Amino acid sequence: MKRFILAIKVFFRILFGKPLPPELLPSAPPPAPPPRPDGAVQLLTILQREGRLVDFLEEDIASYADAQIGAAVRDIHRGCRKVLAEYFVIEPVLPGVENATVSVPTGFDAAEIRLTGNVVGQPPYRGALRHHGWRTTKVQLPNLPPLEKPAVLAPAEVELS
Repeated sequence: MKRFILAIKVFFRILFGKPLPPELLPSAPPPAPPPRPDGAVQLLTILQREGRLVDFLEEDIASYADAQIGAAVRDIHRGCRKVLAEYFVIEPVLPGVENATVSVPTGFDAAEIRLTGNVVGQPPYRGALRHHGWRTTKVQLPNLPPLEKPAVLAPAEVELS
């Protein structure tokens, strides 16, 4: 019976342009928490630890010879590739080799396939595969230790003498 009486009160308040009591107004949902970059920082931390990727990207390599850069990149590549193999399952979006002829069906996912060149008409399309793309099918990053500061990619190292 209380609901019926409440409904009548609300009806007449609306009918005569009076505001509803605050307890009848829908409550606003709580604001969404800001996105946490923990996963991204964690991945950078692992890439730094295993491949020294951040060190390499932050280094100004303009003054180094190509042979020096090539030698450094070999170690960075090995370490970063190890991280990908250990924590991700990655596969091509489209199978095939570069420059092979492929068909793009009607209803293709534009997030997975980007058409370039002379795009006219409606799918299905046929064209040359310029890059097979990549997608992850599994991501398994390790749990962060509770006491670790997630914003620290690599601690500073100080050698004492």
